[in-house]
Amino acid sequence: MNRIISFLRRGLSRQSASRITILWIGMALSTVSTLFFALDVLGDFFFGGDFPNEKTHNILELTVVVLSLSAFVFHFRELRIFFRRHRKITDQMRVASGEFADVIMALFDEWGLTPAERDVALCLIKGLSFAEIAAVRQAKEGTVKAQSNAIYRKANVGSCHELLALFLDELLTDVSIR
Repeated sequence: MNRIISFLRRGLSRQSASRITILWIGMALSTVSTLFFALDVLGDFFFGGDFPNEKTHNILELTVVVLSLSAFVFHFRELRIFFRRHRKITDQMRVASGEFADVIMALFDEWGLTPAERDVALCLIKGLSFAEIAAVRQAKEGTVKAQSNAIYRKANVGSCHELLALFLDELLTDVSIR
């Protein structure tokens, strides 16, 4: 169990590690509650409800109910945090996507691409082949190749792969590799 927790914590921030610990505590509380109620049902079945004594039985059941409620509160809290973080990350991705589109357009301006070259460049970045771009733009494949070569020359790259790498480099600016 410690190996699992240490594996899950590896590379996480202190806040994330603490959140994982809280989730494991909640999971342990749920497991204890479930085991108790399963044993209680088996005890009632095999011993006809003759637990050591009624008062002890009631205290144990009350304890397990409190543990179950605690586990519920832990999990509810963590789900709310998860959904809040998910919404925030989704919003950040939407903003980043829009900003990346602005970066692409700024580079196109810097390179002095014509409107037709911009269309072709966007299709190249999306991974379309010359034939697919020609079909989409209702142009001849030779025209698309000529426009692609003009784009490569203006961007100072030698191929579609280098063009894509240039945009990935822009996207990954300030991203460090461990």
